[in-house]
Amino acid sequence: MKDEYNRVNCNFYDQLEAYGVQNKRLAVIYKDENSKEITETIEIKTLETKEKAEYLITKSGLRIRLDKIVSLKVE
Repeated sequence: MKDEYNRVNCNFYDQLEAYGVQNKRLAVIYKDENSKEITETIEIKTLETKEKAEYLITKSGLRIRLDKIVSLKVE
């Protein structure tokens, strides 16, 4: 069974774009493919859509599906 993507709020997406342009360092908590919560400090490189899901790509190359983000705050 495929994990269906749940679209995120447009305001949240716009805020992520702004953080990327501003090179903000962010503390993010997200769920991995096993629903385990992972905490990372990241900087956003870009956002992309692939196979009808939206992803945040970090400068270190980490890919996080937007609907798996639990919390996000500027450091």
